[in-house]
Amino acid sequence: MNESITKLITERLSALERERGFRILYACESGSRAWGFASTDSDYDVRFLFVWPWQRYLGILDPPDTVELGIDENDLDISGWDLRKALRLFRKSNGSLLEWLFSPVVYREEATVMDSWRDLTPKFFLPKNSAAHYLGLSRQIWKQMNAKETSEVTAKQYLYVLRSLLACRFVVENQQPPPVHFGLLMAAIELSYADAIAEMVAAKSFERESDQIERYSLLDWFITQEQGRLDLLIGELPSDQGDVDRLTGFFHETLKLPKSSA
Repeated sequence: MNESITKLITERLSALERERGFRILYACESGSRAWGFASTDSDYDVRFLFVWPWQRYLGILDPPDTVELGIDENDLDISGWDLRKALRLFRKSNGSLLEWLFSPVVYREEATVMDSWRDLTPKFFLPKNSAAHYLGLSRQIWKQMNAKETSEVTAKQYLYVLRSLLACRFVVENQQPPPVHFGLLMAAIELSYADAIAEMVAAKSFERESDQIERYSLLDWFITQEQGRLDLLIGELPSDQGDVDRLTGFFHETLKLPKSSA
């Protein structure tokens, strides 16, 4: 990661804390730079988790739970979620949130808080929800790829479809959150066409995201077959939610609520 960009990101996050009055617990990279197949013109998808002072949660109006700054002149796309919103999504095994928590590119974190949060994952991970999320994402992008009659697509489209599809397969086979980095994901499962996919990843790093490539007929066949196969298996996965009181306790501990004098 470029040191000057990392410095700029951490400065922006510190400025946000001062301006908004919340406490940032964690900030990471999301998207293609976290997945390991960024293009030459990929932006920086910076995602963070924050918590308000505990008094803000006691008012009649909920404090803002989302911050979105949009893409700036340095290609920084910065956005974040409030802790309470994030914990509600965590209980549902929200795919984006879980990828943030286990991102290989971390800009800052309160290690004690975040380690405790990650330790809760086995108790709250819902394989059925997670697999359905990834399969749905794969199909959505696949539909966009096939919307036009053309022999050319982008490597970005292929890799987004494949990553979502392989993440679904990992969840079905292991009932655990999939590795965030695409290389680790491919290494974790037995995969045909691994060489073709690796070549695509390598080529994408020297290209722009809009650059087109010829379609891979074998990959097209694999994607279609794998989507149908996994769809039949998802319904058999566990979907029981964890104890909400445990997340409430974690929320209170993170807020650092004052102890009662009673």
